[in-house]
Amino acid sequence: MNKPSISCHVIQDLLPLYHDEVCSPDTRELVESHIRLCQECRAALDKLGDELMLDTDATREHQTQASSLRRIAAYWNRSKAVAFIKGLAIATFVCGVLIGGYLLLTGWNIRSVPTKVIEVTDVGLMKNGTIAYHVKMTDGYNVKQVSYNLDENGNFYMTPLRPVIKSKAFADIGLANTYYWINLDEQRANHDPNGTGTGIQAVYLGTPEDHILIWKKGMTLPPASEAAEGQLASGE
Repeated sequence: MNKPSISCHVIQDLLPLYHDEVCSPDTRELVESHIRLCQECRAALDKLGDELMLDTDATREHQTQASSLRRIAAYWNRSKAVAFIKGLAIATFVCGVLIGGYLLLTGWNIRSVPTKVIEVTDVGLMKNGTIAYHVKMTDGYNVKQVSYNLDENGNFYMTPLRPVIKSKAFADIGLANTYYWINLDEQRANHDPNGTGTGIQAVYLGTPEDHILIWKKGMTLPPASEAAEGQLASGE
């Protein structure tokens, strides 16, 4: 076998162009005629092909790994966003429940005041026929509301009410320390407008289970005090 006339170094410099098919026809013919006679350059061409194939496989693998990492990162970001939204929704719900519960416990007057902390004094009959009496809460807490109820037996109940979470009375004023008045004719008209009941037979402060008698039919009341008359006059 004749030795090629072109240097192997020159041919091996041309092998990448030959392999990628970007050389001229004359160069291709020159390389092919050389590698037919030169085993070393033929082996170099085969090695070049293997290396390029490995590079292609490695690039493809890297691309696959990069794509997988991008998918994982996107999923992780979505998961974090979903978790954040869920956490925000739960936190908002919990805060709403807590705030609503607090407002309910402090603003909804549902608990009647026990008579053991109610002091009733100065019960008397006003000049206008209204019954007056003074009420003081001895536990120091305020009263927010008084409910009125007339049962079928003619028992009229005036029930002081508080929320579950009580507030302190301010400066000993308000419903927790004041005069109350009751006009029997007005209350009978409000609670029995058709006049079908027995009328008001007795007046109690409290509930049917826990109450203080203020007045009962047939009871004679003393004249109301000047303090009661004066407070009623100042409020008119």
